[in-house]
Amino acid sequence: MKAFGKAYENIEAASGGNFKKLPAGGYIAEIKAVEDVPAKEYLKVIYDIATGEFKGFYSDDWGKDHPYAHCMYWSYKEANKIYFKANMAAVDKTNLTDFNEQLKGKTFDEKQLVGQRIGLVIGYEEYRTDRGEIRQRTYVAAVRSGQAIGQGDFSVPEVKPLGADQTKNSSVPGFEQVNAADLPF
Repeated sequence: MKAFGKAYENIEAASGGNFKKLPAGGYIAEIKAVEDVPAKEYLKVIYDIATGEFKGFYSDDWGKDHPYAHCMYWSYKEANKIYFKANMAAVDKTNLTDFNEQLKGKTFDEKQLVGQRIGLVIGYEEYRTDRGEIRQRTYVAAVRSGQAIGQGDFSVPEVKPLGADQTKNSSVPGFEQVNAADLPF
């Protein structure tokens, strides 16, 4: 490995575990990037917080390096078009746009969504790390209009517990997790 040189003296060491966390709640967000994935029929929507105390929450280097931490996937498969239309209605109501009308045409440029605002309800869910630890991460619990968020017309969900399909540690073939109460000793 190469040495870092004299500039290494000016680097402040990270103090482990002191990462800021976005609290669960309602936020006005701005759409920062949109990518259409036609083979899977969804839009990948990257967002950042647009107003209030947490404005620009994901604009730091960590947020730029971890876009998955602040993105949502809007499926436009036939079975999900009702949800896609609801998301677009939330964008339209927030920004006084007419994207739902444009979608009735023959083509739609999803890049037009960049810069638009939307209301998001952020919740927390549990997940299992590669090391088997249970942690929490944010997720978009609901897409709402900015007006609904501003008026407090939303509810913050409880922490979503680890799903039953994720409770077993399947990293060791042939072994499964058992309940301690089922043990004979």
